[in-house]
Amino acid sequence: MTQETLFGFLTSTKLPVVSSLAGVIRWISLGLGVAAAVQGTVCWVLFEDGFWAAHLPWSGALPALASCPQFLAAWWRWRQGRLQPAATWLFTALFTLTILANWPRGAFGVSWYLHPVLALLATIGLGVIPGLLLTTASVMALLAAAAFGPSTELATLIGDEALWVHAASLASLTLASALAGAITNRLVFQALLTAEAQRRKNLESSRALRYREKLLRHALRVETIGDLAGMVCHQLRNSFQVLQGHVSLGELADDAERKHRLQLIERTLDETRPLLDQLMVMAHPEEGTATQCDLRPILRNFHEQARLVLPKSIDVACLLPEEPLPVLLNPRGLVHVLWNLTINARQAMQAGGRIVFRAGGDPEHVWFEVSDSGSGIPKELRERIFDPYFTTKPPGQGTGLGLTAVARFARSSNGSIQLQSELGKGTTFRLTFPRAAHAMAWSAARASDSA
Repeated sequence: MTQETLFGFLTSTKLPVVSSLAGVIRWISLGLGVAAAVQGTVCWVLFEDGFWAAHLPWSGALPALASCPQFLAAWWRWRQGRLQPAATWLFTALFTLTILANWPRGAFGVSWYLHPVLALLATIGLGVIPGLLLTTASVMALLAAAAFGPSTELATLIGDEALWVHAASLASLTLASALAGAITNRLVFQALLTAEAQRRKNLESSRALRYREKLLRHALRVETIGDLAGMVCHQLRNSFQVLQGHVSLGELADDAERKHRLQLIERTLDETRPLLDQLMVMAHPEEGTATQCDLRPILRNFHEQARLVLPKSIDVACLLPEEPLPVLLNPRGLVHVLWNLTINARQAMQAGGRIVFRAGGDPEHVWFEVSDSGSGIPKELRERIFDPYFTTKPPGQGTGLGLTAVARFARSSNGSIQLQSELGKGTTFRLTFPRAAHAMAWSAARASDSA
């Protein structure tokens, strides 16, 4: 920070409270300026000796008219958002008003007792040097009033010695208040600097954490895309062989047969297109947001995609209920989860088998599960499979992030994940989520608590 005053520091932070504080003090400055103008005008017009006299309110017109332009200058600076110059004009106006109002009353003017408070606030708010300069001017005015000011009845009654003791004591108190304000200014300023530095550090840490999380999501996606691309390429190779066969036979056939072959080629291309579309969707870096959706069409569409990608040796089934299954989650993230679970199931059934997608629910929850007839997961590994970077694959063939992504998605969607596995018989992963109405109520309550 380059600012050496509290007002400069607050201006640099651009906090909402600064705008509120500036608005309040701006109208106070304007109000004092208008009041001073009215006070000065009334005293000047209504009183014969209204320019400057001890018996008048605030000693007449001079103190009010002298401070009025300074109050208005403070108001104008506040309005421009220049807090430090505005505060300087405001305190200068207050000191000018009190000094001129006290002078006709000598060293025993009541307004002199405001100066210790003004000195404290000036050194805290304006900074050490501006506050001490205003305080020094105030003390010199007090001592000058004691030495050269009008002789009042009270001063004559108590004598010169008591008068100087009173003036010196009040001057010492004013200087002590300024010193206390200077110390407070430094302490508060350093505390604010420390708090601002910590806030910026926390902000940078938060940004770094979000960046690392983005990299982790990218790593999770890349691993899934790599496995998916291998299966898609296998299916595309089969499709290309079919297309090549149709082309070769069509070259030797008549027009009717060629037309039939073209129709078959078109159908094969239509069946191949979703494979490429799925790869594009998985490769897109945007995570999306949670929306209310029905679980059934997502699973049904994914089932069709999986049938196209998985080898023919694996039977893929999808068992869905008739009633809707409303949930509040990110559909694209759910597809990512399904691919992770499906790829894991595929790798557990090298010789073929069966994968079943099921879904269901009760009045409060919705669930879906992915089951396979593979080799199963050993008991000693079941507690570790969701740990980041834990994998049983050979080096270079897996990152151990696939099931981590599944667990992360379940937690971020207010859900849970359960595992059932038996060696030699297969594995089932079940993800459970609140029904949409319950999930929306929970999310609203969490947002309210955060606010």
